Amino acid sequence: YDPLANRVQCSITTLAIECGLATESAAGKLSITRATRALTFLSELGLITYQTEYDPLIGCYIPTDITFTSALFAALDVSEEAVAAARRSRVVWENKQRKKQGLDTLGMDELIAKAWRFVRERFRSYQTELKSRGIKRARARRDADRERQDIVTLVKRQLTREIAEGRFTANREAVKREVERRVKERMILSRNRNYSRLATASP
Repeated sequence: YDPLANRVQCSITTLAIECGLATESAAGKLSITRATRALTFLSELGLITYQTEYDPLIGCYIPTDITFTSALFAALDVSEEAVAAARRSRVVWENKQRKKQGLDTLGMDELIAKAWRFVRERFRSYQTELKSRGIKRARARRDADRERQDIVTLVKRQLTREIAEGRFTANREAVKREVERRVKERMILSRNRNYSRLATASP
């Protein structure tokens, strides 16, 4: 929770995993239904605001906007003065960090806008890595029953295709090292059989 932006600074998937509300099927499909139901209920009680938004640029939903209402703070016996003080303290801390980096200080409104942009920008940049990890998990399941030589053959075939398409350019020794690296990675992932997403929550 960021008192400056008054929002939860993580994706709902991360929130569901960290709160123990995520489930995963035998096929590896992650479900956050219990978390979304809990958030909807809290929203209906007026304790939080809960909004989802689809981003066509990345083809998925961006981190859900979850903010706390005054009713929630009242239920937790946290005064409005304490909330305002926490926000001011965060402004001071943020500007101290900016000074250390040689940047100009910003007003509260500017810092609030920056805090709101932070999660979305980080989420977008994380999608490439997340997609890559998902592909590796799926491939590890398929590799589990394959012999090492079978994986070597598949890696060489994949790398040959990348070279032909111009996505990988290097000399013969570099290609050999890349084959060894990919084979080693796939062997490790396929043999440890840890394909679960429940232990790999994103920021």
